[in-house]
Amino acid sequence: MSVQLALTSALSGLRTTQQQAAMVSHNLANATTAGYVRRDLDLSAVTTAGRGAGVRVDAVARKVDELLIRDARFETSRYSGQEARASALADYALVLGQPQDEKSVSTQLSKLQQAFARLHDMPNDDAARNAVVSQATALADGLNRAAEAAQTVQEDARGRLQTSVDAVNTSLQRISDLNGRIATLETRGGDAGDLRDERDRLLDQVSQEIGIRTYSREDGQTVVMTRNGQTLLDHPLAPGEQPLTLLGDEVMANGVALSAKPDSEIQSGRIMGYVQTIKQDMPRAMAQLDELAAGIVQAFQGAEADPTQPGLFTDAGAAYGATAGLASRIAVNDAVRTESWRMQSGVQAAAPLQPGDQTQIDKFLTVFTGTRSFAATDMPASATLGGYATAMVSAQQGYRTGAESEMNARKISADTLETARINRDGVNIDDEMQKLLLIEQSYGASAQVVQVAGRMIDILLQIKG
Repeated sequence: MSVQLALTSALSGLRTTQQQAAMVSHNLANATTAGYVRRDLDLSAVTTAGRGAGVRVDAVARKVDELLIRDARFETSRYSGQEARASALADYALVLGQPQDEKSVSTQLSKLQQAFARLHDMPNDDAARNAVVSQATALADGLNRAAEAAQTVQEDARGRLQTSVDAVNTSLQRISDLNGRIATLETRGGDAGDLRDERDRLLDQVSQEIGIRTYSREDGQTVVMTRNGQTLLDHPLAPGEQPLTLLGDEVMANGVALSAKPDSEIQSGRIMGYVQTIKQDMPRAMAQLDELAAGIVQAFQGAEADPTQPGLFTDAGAAYGATAGLASRIAVNDAVRTESWRMQSGVQAAAPLQPGDQTQIDKFLTVFTGTRSFAATDMPASATLGGYATAMVSAQQGYRTGAESEMNARKISADTLETARINRDGVNIDDEMQKLLLIEQSYGASAQVVQVAGRMIDILLQIKG
């Protein structure tokens, strides 16, 4: 090898190690930057006329595991969706209470039965009569509060759904802009690694809101779709363009309606959790409450002399009208608030019964022991009022615990995959420091070659002189 070739090779080594040192420094500086992917330099040997002439940098390598990224995003999306749903169910269950809680409607119904039992033993006692009225009021108020809580949770989910849709649109706008910048920069041979990192961070954010799939075009641009293939982004977005919109409670993607069924376009993400809360969980909770309220109103109305007229419980002051929304309207008959003797004689009674007469109280007590038919989802088709109330409260708590259990399982899976992704694509400080030591040694060796070649050239010049 000639001195000139040795010098050329050494100088190329110096230039390369300088670039490597700069790249390692960049990696170390971004070791704690969220979403940063480790960079390496792709090197190749330079040959001249079949002889080695040093080394060159071919490209900045940003190597990621696309399958691992896909799986990590999917599990994170499933976790965030389940977290949103579990949170909503927990908010409702907190108001509804456990079957044994003082505030639960099942406990309030049981206390009303106990109040009637005490009145049966003391039919002429004003305090016992007033206790029945008070407990009936507490039961109606409990149903009202539970219905209000379900409606509040549903409305809150609607607000959060809009926020989530807006977040997706904002991220897709930025991804669209980055697509264009990445394509332009890479066409000119530039390094778009940092732009790709930013785009991946935005895609991670989108996947938390709605489950997505992506693929890259040859020019470096990314196409974004739902898990089932509905397109969200496949062209540059105009300013203000919104791929996702809301039409009532329906999520629309570029004008196509999506839904939150298992085989639909929305399979995961917070949007799925909010849509399920709005269209499934809270309507089911309200329907179950309405069935109980209807059973209570109709049962006590049927215990009166005229079963077509209002009884102890009314539908907003009137006789039973419709089941839908009844838990919000149920109220205690105003007649018993001012004339407590009606708790012994009957709400519709024209005059008080004889002192000690327990006939009407016996009819009221049969309300609690009689079996009725119910038609709510996941509820017994036939049960006593107390049995149905207990089953309803237990079912709601079961929905909550089931959602929380699935959420925790999803979190473990999501955390595991995200850790694997960071370990695979992120910066390991120990590894980078080890590389830095090797670069230092390589740089020193190349510098030594330059020095030796320089001395050799000096000797040759002296000989020629």
